[in-house]
Order: sequence, then C-alpha cells, then structure tokens
Amino acid sequence: MKKKVGGTSAFRLLWYGIMGFLILGYIIMPFARTVLLSLRIDDGMGLLNFREFFTNPNQRAVARNTILLGLSMTFTCGTIGILLALYMTFLCGKYKKLIHILLLSPMMVPGVITVISFIQLYGESGILTKAIEYALHLDKAPYTFQGFGAILFVITYTQYVYFYLNVYVALKYLDYSAVEAARSLGASWPGVFRDVIWPVIRPAVLSSVVITFASGVSAFSAPNLIGGGFKVLSTQIVRSKANNHMEMASVQVVILFVISITVMLLVQYYSRRFGDMTGDRGQTAVPAGKRKGPLAYVGRIVVFIQILLILLPIAAIIYLSFVSTSSIMQDIFPHRFTLENYLTIFRKKRVFMPLRNSLSMSAMAVFAGLTLTVPSAYLIARRGGKPGALLKLFLLLPSAMPASLVAINLINAFNQKSIFAFNQALIGGYYIIPIAYTIAALPMLLTSNEVAIRGLHPSLEEASHSLGADMLRTFSHVILPNIAPGIMAGGILILIRMIGEYTMSALLYGVHNRPISISIITNMQEYNVGISLAYGVLVIAICYASLALIFKLDDRRFM
Repeated sequence: MKKKVGGTSAFRLLWYGIMGFLILGYIIMPFARTVLLSLRIDDGMGLLNFREFFTNPNQRAVARNTILLGLSMTFTCGTIGILLALYMTFLCGKYKKLIHILLLSPMMVPGVITVISFIQLYGESGILTKAIEYALHLDKAPYTFQGFGAILFVITYTQYVYFYLNVYVALKYLDYSAVEAARSLGASWPGVFRDVIWPVIRPAVLSSVVITFASGVSAFSAPNLIGGGFKVLSTQIVRSKANNHMEMASVQVVILFVISITVMLLVQYYSRRFGDMTGDRGQTAVPAGKRKGPLAYVGRIVVFIQILLILLPIAAIIYLSFVSTSSIMQDIFPHRFTLENYLTIFRKKRVFMPLRNSLSMSAMAVFAGLTLTVPSAYLIARRGGKPGALLKLFLLLPSAMPASLVAINLINAFNQKSIFAFNQALIGGYYIIPIAYTIAALPMLLTSNEVAIRGLHPSLEEASHSLGADMLRTFSHVILPNIAPGIMAGGILILIRMIGEYTMSALLYGVHNRPISISIITNMQEYNVGISLAYGVLVIAICYASLALIFKLDDRRFM
C-alpha cells in the first residue's frame, strides 16, 4: 500500500512540475515580457510609453470608448439575458426545448460570421436596408449601420447568451414555493424578483458580468468591420502590431488587461461583501404556459424579436451563399443562384486550405487543452491543497486576459528562440495559433472538467482503491469512462468557439496557417463575397452539428 501511495505522490509531483514549466513558459513569462516591453525606452526602462499614451487625446478617447463599450454591452446583455431566463423559467410552456436551443444559438456562430451576416442585412447595401429604401422611395439608406450603436447591437446579439444560460441554470435551484408565498402575501413581481429571485441568481449574474465585460472590451470583429470612427483598444492593438510598434501595442494590451482585471476584482469584492446565496435544490419552477397576464405577453414579444434576430442573419447568409457574387454586388435583391461558391471551396486546394487549417488547429487546441486540464482538474477536485489551489489560479488566469493580450504575449515571447519551444522561434510558424487557442481555452476546459469530476460520486474511486487499483489505474478505468460525456461536451464547445476565432488569428496568422476567419474577411475585401458567405455557412453547419452532439452528450448542463 505504501508503494502505491509513493507512486501516487510521485505522479502528482511530476504533473505539478510539468504544469509549472508550461504555465511559466506560455502564460507567466510571455506576460512578463509584454510588461517589460511596455516599459522599454531608448535609454533603459520607464513610463514614457504610458505617458505618451495618456497624453495623446486620441489614445485617451480609445480607452474611454473601450470602457464605454464594455459597460454598455454588459448592461444590455444582462438585461436581455435575465429577462429571457425568467420568461423561459416561469412563463414558457409550449416548444420550450426548441426555443431554448434557438436562444443558445448565437454562441454557436463565430463572431466574424455574425458581423458579416449583419452587414449583409443592415449595411448600406444590405437586404433589409434596400427593402426599406425601396418601399419608402428614399434616395439613400434610412440609417447608417456603423459606429457605437451598430457595434453594441451586434455584440449584444451574440453575448447575451452568457447571462441567459447561467441565470437559467441558477433558477433551477430556486425554491418556487417561496415565490408563491410572496405572491400570496401581495408582493408584486418586481418585489418578488428583488427579495426572492435576485439572491439566488446573483452569483450567476456576477460571473456573467466578468465574462461578458472581458469579452466586450476585447471584441475585435464588430469594431473592426463596422466601427467606423469609433475606435477601441482591440483594433488599435492590431494596428500597432501591423506597423511594428510593439512597445505601443504592449502598452495598449497592458491597459486593456488592467481594465478587465479591475472589473473582475470589483465584482469579486461585491460578491464577497454581500455573499452568495446557495442551497439545495428547491421545488422546480412550474412554467405557466397558460398565463395571459401582461408579463406573459411582453415576454412572448421579447422572445419573438430575439428569435427573429437570431434566424434572420443565418437565413440571409445561407441565402446569399447560393447567389453569385456579381448578383450580390449589382442587384438590389440578389437572385442569380449558383453552386459555384461551394464548388470553388472544395475544388481549389488554396481556397479549401483555410477551412482545413481552422478545423485542425482547433482540434489541436482541444486535444492539448483536455490533456492538460483533465488530470489537473482531478488533482484540484480530489487532492486539493495549496498546490492544487495555485495550479487552478494560474490555469484560470487567461480568463482575465483579453484575446489580443494572449496573442501579443506570445509574439513578445516567441519571436526569438526559446527554451520553452525546444529552442525554436514559433512566430511565423504553424503551431503558434493552436498554442494561442489552447491558452485561451484552458479556463473553460478546467471549469468544465472540474464540474464533471465533482459530479462523480467518490464511492466509485473508493471501491476501485479497495480492490487494489492505484490512482493511475483508477483514473483511467473508472473516472475517465464516467466523466467522458462531460469532457467531450466541453471539448466540442471549445472546438466551436475556436473554429471562427478572429482576434488572436489576426495577430498571429501566417502564410501556412491562415484560418477561415481571416479568409472570410480577405474574400470580402477582395469582393469574393459569395465565397466568403459560403465559408460562413460551412462553419455554421459544423457548429450546429456540434451543438446537437453537445446536447446528446451532456444535456443536463445546458437544458
């Protein structure tokens, strides 16, 4: 028995050593190099670069715009997401499962494709814009789909899902008898929400605030494509890198990181001050499908509008992918149908390569991420202690790093030979993007795997140990088979998120690893609109097939 314990301890020590080496080389050291580069000046080190940033009125405006966008989209996403979760819990009767799946759909469509589809609908030459212009006999477009309002509209459409899903799951633990008691005592619905519902969903709301704000301040697709004169830090970082101003790019990502981490710390302070109300699952909320009060009607209208906003862009991009580029560019309502857009993708190796690159690089990230996080999650959940807590802290650190910061860190760390890359320079090579994807995926994979492991009853492990199996055999023959569905569901979700990733790809891609998100934008700029939209449909099809697989593997977490 002592031999097994010694072997177990040796494995834990070895794994902590491996993870410490990787965390140091790919997370801590690259971030430290970025900070040092932001402080580098001609005659040594100093704050001159930061002084240059904050004394420039344009740069200050960019920082203000970034904070404004992050706060605004957190508010709009929170409002819509919470309202939808409340409606689905208390008021939705018929077709609840279908509506729930549709409301989750935006997180399955990569951001760059969403922006492209909105441009095709609401842009100056968009289908709906032209329809309104034609119907009202206008000489020009009735609105301008650019700037802060357009960015906020698109990001809200895609990012409300975090609030919706987290609050929807939290409401499953609401004791509905408390709601009924409050109503029977004459409490209004706002009062019930404040006194009964809010304490239960507050932890979910706070965690969603952190995720949504970090996503908002690091958003690149919408600000880059429809931002117009509204500049944010994410677009300026890419511009600085393109101009080889790496000191300024480092300053900008450090400021972006400070903004993101400040909000995270404020949310954690609020959470600790007011506490989190948790408890055992109470009486399940019974949907009142036949309720006909004003709240039910308003809820149905909001859900109908949201589903319409979800389906219209997808329908538009599918429709236009079968239309020739010349018809898209010339006709008010494109109608010359063709299969040439798809045939070009599958016939020409050069055109097909970006799709293959994205699939293979995303799959590499999922494989690497699961290899690192599954054993780590097991040690954290079952062995704990200070080493486990420290490991968890560093694996969750990328969640506070905007995507542009991850990319700039890697550029600063691996634009020269490094011991952490077998004495190779990774920048310009194929594997730098999968590495970036893996780093960005670590927090979500760790959290997902830890939830799956904690949901496994310890008695199974105890039975295995009592029969003489050591930790490694127990892990491979007992634990992994039981948590495999949850692990696979988390991996597929990461695959979906990374297939269309744009921000890190725009900073790191090269000739040999051009991903599909870059090719979508490049083809749009080169007026190969049909091919760009066909790319989008293929990615959407892959994502929705993956969504169906997720529900089949781990529907309890999402339904």
